[in-house]
Amino acid sequence: MKKNILWMLAAILICGLTVTTMSACSSDDDDKTEGKTEVTMMYIVKVTDDVLKVADVEVNYIDQTGAKKKEKLGTTEWKKTFSTNTLPLTEGVWAKMTPKTNIGTGSYSLQVTTAAGYQAKLANGKTVADGYGSDPEAKPTTAQTAGEIADWCSQSPTIGIAIDQTGYSKQQHVDFGGNFLGGFFDKKDACEWLMELFGADKDYCYE
Repeated sequence: MKKNILWMLAAILICGLTVTTMSACSSDDDDKTEGKTEVTMMYIVKVTDDVLKVADVEVNYIDQTGAKKKEKLGTTEWKKTFSTNTLPLTEGVWAKMTPKTNIGTGSYSLQVTTAAGYQAKLANGKTVADGYGSDPEAKPTTAQTAGEIADWCSQSPTIGIAIDQTGYSKQQHVDFGGNFLGGFFDKKDACEWLMELFGADKDYCYE
């Protein structure tokens, strides 16, 4: 009789441990949730007043779904932000300049600043930011003839960034059809300038 009781107690103890162990494993599995990288994209196009006097400006860009969009630039500054956690993705922005047909005689100060950047909160909790752009402090071009204006318009630069699955990026050419791949100022400076412009933390910029 004593042996039967001991055997029953042992069986109950083993079953209890098994249930506890299985419950613990199940709980661990439920707690394992993979985080997603959250990305905020930033675009800006700025032109001088004279640009709007001599050219029609159309901003071409890629939105958070990967679709190419167009918007007419009616003021000297255009800004856009998007948020997404779908990676990888490509950013791109280009100001298409079309010279007007009836341009009055004069001397025009022409400048366009085009920039694209992003800030990402990575799955591991770290935050990074990056950006590229044409130099906002570059000296404006002085144009007087229709030919000089047309030549300047044809050199409006495209900014493109490819962001990989991990949330890091590299420069990427984006073809909007006829756009010019221009020069860029130091990407660390571009990133910090963009972050300040959009009220984000420039300390997250990486080289």
